[in-house]
Amino acid sequence: MHVDVFLETASPPAAGRGVDGAYADAFALARAADRAGFGALWLAEHHFLGDYSNAAAPEMLLAAMARETRRIGLGFAVVPLPLHDPVRVAERLATLDLLSNGRALWGVGRGVTPVELEAFGVAPGKSREEFRQRYAELAALLRTGVVERGGKALRLRPAPGPRLAQGWMAAVSPESYALAAELGLDVMAGPFKPWPWVKRDFARYRRLRPQGRTSFTLACYCETDHHAARVRAGPGIVWAFEHLLDVVRPFLRQRTAGYEYYRRLGFASMLLEKALSLPALELMGLAAVGDPPHVAARLAQLEAAGVDRVQLVIGGGDLPAARLEACVELIAGRVFPLLSPATRTPEPELTA
Repeated sequence: MHVDVFLETASPPAAGRGVDGAYADAFALARAADRAGFGALWLAEHHFLGDYSNAAAPEMLLAAMARETRRIGLGFAVVPLPLHDPVRVAERLATLDLLSNGRALWGVGRGVTPVELEAFGVAPGKSREEFRQRYAELAALLRTGVVERGGKALRLRPAPGPRLAQGWMAAVSPESYALAAELGLDVMAGPFKPWPWVKRDFARYRRLRPQGRTSFTLACYCETDHHAARVRAGPGIVWAFEHLLDVVRPFLRQRTAGYEYYRRLGFASMLLEKALSLPALELMGLAAVGDPPHVAARLAQLEAAGVDRVQLVIGGGDLPAARLEACVELIAGRVFPLLSPATRTPEPELTA
């Protein structure tokens, strides 16, 4: 199992800093994770979500991070394809892969927030169809490096390398897991529902695509003092989940064409909202906060379940860079050794 870092570049009010500070902390975390031997750093793409996320142009941040790191994988988690021209996506992936010496990773999805879809003129009920069409074009571009426009065959420069042919897909509903298997994509599960539900989804996905890989996102923070870690990181992590529920609430509370499954998650989300706390998040398998043995025990559970990658969201966006750096160093030094040998020194994927 690869242990990765996932970034939303949040700027919660409690942090006392703006977008520039969120970016500075993200770069500090990227450098620390690179030094500590984490497998990859994944960056979200979001638009118009306030201080929950400042990552509207992840390709620019990842390109800059490529120059400040040496070996860590650099990934998009994920590109909301209905918002983008596949040609531009392929060009940016190929450019990042060149700048990072072959470290680019990518994932795609159809988008999960009404405000983003509507702002870019995408009807939620048509997002799955839009995704299918645009992914078909993107897959062909990454495979051949050629696009047909205006009756002409045009070659991408730089041309996509062969390793970029394989990617990931974000999935929440069972239909999305089935679609990922159909398209030959590995699957990413975000923190939208309890781990036991995701575990069942992974099992179904593997039956459809036995060779497929899986990734799970987990809120995490680690210090040597278990109680201090929970006191320090708990408020920020709860804040992040509150805002996550806010941005997807329209799909949870009302029936929306194409997002019917989210309505089924509404009951669980309402229960979580009424008692949202760090213990509740850990009970649902969505967080691991505490000392190294505590964090290692949760990661070991995911490893035993066959998860191929775990993406750690370090804190909730309100911790200073020094705390983030110390956390990833502690995880590498005290948590990795408690897992299987393959997890102790994870490497970015350099083959398709």
